[in-house]
Amino acid sequence: MPTALAEAEEYLRFLENECQANEYATEWWNGLIDALQSLQTMPRRCPIIPEQDGLEEEVRHLIYQSHRIIFRISRDKVEILRVYHGARKPLK
Repeated sequence: MPTALAEAEEYLRFLENECQANEYATEWWNGLIDALQSLQTMPRRCPIIPEQDGLEEEVRHLIYQSHRIIFRISRDKVEILRVYHGARKPLK
């Protein structure tokens, strides 16, 4: 989803520009891609988000380093909704 991609790219740019950590940024991005691809197999292994109350559909998360990969399973595909830094306030 566009929001998730924008959030991931924003963090990547932060690492590259603000932290001047190009090697780490590349490593983080590659690890994120691996984490996302791991959801192709058994995405239900990941827990339902604590903010689930009040949502109509089931939303889960996978923790990747400092980020939560927020996703839903729609039929036979996984839709990535957010790539959300864990230090931020819970989703509303």
